Amino acid sequence: MNYIRSVILVVAALALAVPAQDKPPLTLKIDTDVVALDITAMDGKGNYVRDLKLEEFELFEDGKPHKIDFFSVADEASLSRPIAVVFALDRSGSLKPEETTRLRESALKFIELMKGDAVFATMTFNYDVKITQKFTDDPRRIERAFQRVVDFEGSTRIYDAIDRAVTMLAHDAPKVRKQRLVRRVVVVITDGFDSASIIDRRELVRRALAANVTVYSVTLPSYMLSATNNTERVITPMDATRIVSATGGRDFSAYENDFQPIFKHLAEEIRASYLLAYYPDKRDGRHHELKVKTTRPGITLRSNRTEYVAPSGLSTP
Repeated sequence: MNYIRSVILVVAALALAVPAQDKPPLTLKIDTDVVALDITAMDGKGNYVRDLKLEEFELFEDGKPHKIDFFSVADEASLSRPIAVVFALDRSGSLKPEETTRLRESALKFIELMKGDAVFATMTFNYDVKITQKFTDDPRRIERAFQRVVDFEGSTRIYDAIDRAVTMLAHDAPKVRKQRLVRRVVVVITDGFDSASIIDRRELVRRALAANVTVYSVTLPSYMLSATNNTERVITPMDATRIVSATGGRDFSAYENDFQPIFKHLAEEIRASYLLAYYPDKRDGRHHELKVKTTRPGITLRSNRTEYVAPSGLSTP
């Protein structure tokens, strides 16, 4: 679905959240559709920018300025931005068995950084896509799910796995946790070379954008190939689909067979994120382009969505 529908959002409980008009905290009943965007800001040196103010953001719908109704900054101190994560693990042979242990330890460290204000699920994929753990806030269940991964063989269905993860986040993950909107994330660990997926790549991007999901990829060292420089990897088919960049995510290359820095950086992404939300005026059932800019010079923004599909019905006067 394109929006968070029919929920009670207690704005006063949002960590560092403020209504866009800077009025006293209030309780907002969302009985209409609201469009939410997760934004990451970086400076020219690649550092996260965490101190942008509401007035430094500009939101555009179909090229026209639109009012931002709500603004939230993730809690930098505790990394406690509510989040739902699906770990999608390639077991077609891309990951060596001994690497699974390091991956499990790193993922558990990431869960610890989230301070329990999150839920996680796991799946594996080769020629088949299997959910190995439904959403849980118990790290022990995630650890056991990784421990059960023992066979690495077969073809690769990366895109079908991501699509399944998007569906899980849209239908099974909580929309609100501790009275705050939950960010939806897929972390896919793979070599980036798909060989058997059925879903159309453009349709996958559309579904991820519609579900407000950010996709991050971890490219495995065993498949990093370059004819000119062994510290760089070739562009993979997954890179070419733009599923990661189109949803506001990033690719992390595990050059040293060490996953801990990757998951630490991913936690920093969550800490550095901004949440913008607004009431759409359109009720025409059509696609509408979204763009967010900042007035602060030298800052680059990444958004987890660049469009939304308006519901059918009469437009707001």
